[in-house]
Amino acid sequence: MSDGGERAVESLFEDLYEYAPCGHLSTTIDGIIIRVNKTLLKWTGYQHAELVGHAFVSFLRPGSQLMFETRYLSVLHLRGEVKEVAVSFRHANGTALPMMINSTVTTAGNGEPATIRTAVFDASERQMYERELLAAQRKAEASETRIRVLQNASRVLSEATTDSALSNQLTKITREAFAASNVSMYLLNAEGKLDLTAGNPALGLLDLSGDGPAGELARMEGTRILSRADLVAESSGLAEVMRSAQVETLVSVPLSDEASPLGVLISTFTRSRSFEADDIGLYEALARQSAQVLTRIHLHQQLEQLTLIDQLTGLASRRLIHKRLSDAVTLSRLNRRSIALLLIDLDGFKLINDELGHATGDSVLSEIGSRLSSVVRHGDLVGRLGGDEFVVLCEDVKPEEVDRVVQRLHAVLREPLTGRASQKRVTGSIGTILYLGGVPDHIPPDLLLEQADEAMYRSKRAGKNQDTTVIVGDTSPAEGLPIL
Repeated sequence: MSDGGERAVESLFEDLYEYAPCGHLSTTIDGIIIRVNKTLLKWTGYQHAELVGHAFVSFLRPGSQLMFETRYLSVLHLRGEVKEVAVSFRHANGTALPMMINSTVTTAGNGEPATIRTAVFDASERQMYERELLAAQRKAEASETRIRVLQNASRVLSEATTDSALSNQLTKITREAFAASNVSMYLLNAEGKLDLTAGNPALGLLDLSGDGPAGELARMEGTRILSRADLVAESSGLAEVMRSAQVETLVSVPLSDEASPLGVLISTFTRSRSFEADDIGLYEALARQSAQVLTRIHLHQQLEQLTLIDQLTGLASRRLIHKRLSDAVTLSRLNRRSIALLLIDLDGFKLINDELGHATGDSVLSEIGSRLSSVVRHGDLVGRLGGDEFVVLCEDVKPEEVDRVVQRLHAVLREPLTGRASQKRVTGSIGTILYLGGVPDHIPPDLLLEQADEAMYRSKRAGKNQDTTVIVGDTSPAEGLPIL
């Protein structure tokens, strides 16, 4: 080949080296740069003189320098090459330039290492792709976690039967899901004020119903994320409260049943936190689930209340009478204090019902119920078993007190009726069971009711408007007081 041809080939190879689609550099065995191509200069923004003569490691960012010196060089000298090593190079403008490098050790004629030749690839797009892939993976994992939290919440919350049980479960689930420092649950009471039902008081405050910073928190509508730094800029009173409680971020999520507010869920964090839209969605989904369960609990409680109250008179129903009597008997055996069970059947009521109709009869029953309630002792239970039968339960009572209650009942029953029944009269046949405290053997409440009913019929057979008392547990009864 002629000299001209050789120069042309050399020029071609030089051109391929300088403008290769990847960067090239050569260093001494000690890592001093001795040659770079134009592609690398263009990528890194340096001039030729700024790189050549300087240690390659000095252009790496701190994390890559440590890896380069402790692992890269040792593997290179041991194996003679390294492939696809990721490093972060410092661009001339100071920014980080992700690189992927392949290096090979070349030897001199005597077989000793002479130079290190390195091919450099711009890894910016790869790094961006890996970041997007990692972000997508994290988003998928977060989505899976949210689904798992909601599934667990659906199962656990649906098992709650009281406000307290629901509140405890919701605060626990929320605290674990968001790694919150504290989660508090507040529910509206009958007076329309918020009561703490689970967790520690938010920001150390118990009363969220006032006009101060705590009240400001309770009145917020919709989900709110509050940063103490932002509140300081807004001159909000909550900023100082949060500072005192060492809270940097607060999340407030209302609970409501359609348009009716039920309460508020408050999470606090001791450090600054940011939340994605999906995080807020999880908060609100938990709030919706809880609101649905709360509504069910409240409906159940209302239905339960209806079964405990006689709808006509507003007195205790048969079910509540039975429950209170059972509890009273158990307590009496333990504290050795007597109870009295009075069963009242109205004399003359059937005539009113037959002649004046059921509406008037219902009115009379309601009036009688109010009268009976007005003359018993404070704390005594007045109930309606059904029809024209009423019950009075007196706890912690003495025999002479029972007699006074019976006489007051007779007196109030004999008073003239009002309304359409004003020309009619009713009286009461009363059967009383005096259950003495400390009775050793358990007596079922149903048996006491049966015996009270039997005592009442004795009074009717005696001529109505009478009363009969039976004592349970008396070892030396007075004459005329039968023993069960």
